[in-house]
Amino acid sequence: MESIAIVGAGNVGITLGLLLKKKGYQIAGIISRTAESAQRGGQVIGTEGYIDIFPVLKTANVIFITTPDRVIQETCNLISRKKGFKEGDLAIHTSGSHSSEILSSARASGAHVMSVHPLQTIPGPEAGVRNLPGSYFAVEGDEEGLPFVRRMISDLEGFMLEIPTEMKPLYHASACVVSNYFVAIIRLGLSMMEELGIPKENALKALLPLIRGALQNIETVGVPQGLTGPISRGDYSTIRDHFTIMKNKMPESVSLYGELGKYTVQVALEKGSIDKQQAEQLLKVLEV
Repeated sequence: MESIAIVGAGNVGITLGLLLKKKGYQIAGIISRTAESAQRGGQVIGTEGYIDIFPVLKTANVIFITTPDRVIQETCNLISRKKGFKEGDLAIHTSGSHSSEILSSARASGAHVMSVHPLQTIPGPEAGVRNLPGSYFAVEGDEEGLPFVRRMISDLEGFMLEIPTEMKPLYHASACVVSNYFVAIIRLGLSMMEELGIPKENALKALLPLIRGALQNIETVGVPQGLTGPISRGDYSTIRDHFTIMKNKMPESVSLYGELGKYTVQVALEKGSIDKQQAEQLLKVLEV
């Protein structure tokens, strides 16, 4: 039976520890730089909290590094220098943007290394415990670590996405586009409503049914079939009207609207709802 140590008492580390403990995994302890966060993480998970790596890593053979991305490599190097990895250990980080290669010092110490990124938002342990089961996990790294990772993801009722190590940044960019940039685009739409004199709070309430409808379309019929709206119909005159008012009222957002529109033309072509001639008309209007 594996004994798991968690290095980093943030939301991801605490959530993983709590869920895995509920599934019967042995959690040897959680380690943090401060006694306060270590104690908090230990209390939530139901294990010991430490500020010293050695009481835990002497017995643990699976080490999760769940620190902020900027200090993962530094943390791994510190553990390696203090001989915290043993031959045959499995070191795993949970960063979406970095590959397993940043754990190379653990590999040099005889451990196998992997990255396992939950494709899910974890704003806190309570939300994480609710959101994480059933999620997808992007996985890459040493093959020797796959049996444990496959079993863990299965026990979390999740699904595994194996990706090439060198493509990890592109995977993370994809996640940023559909999550972070989605929020930014909603903010752009709200700013347009605010320009009409509608308060942001009311604007969001008004637009939420439309947002939910778009997500439901994507879930039901997928992409590109879920695309609707004037570009999907080839209504270039409508887009021209958008540009006219935006150049007058929101000139700073015109170029962004244009670039989003150009990409949407390609999606509409993929959907088959417009032909090449309609696409050319739309792209001509969308030139800023």
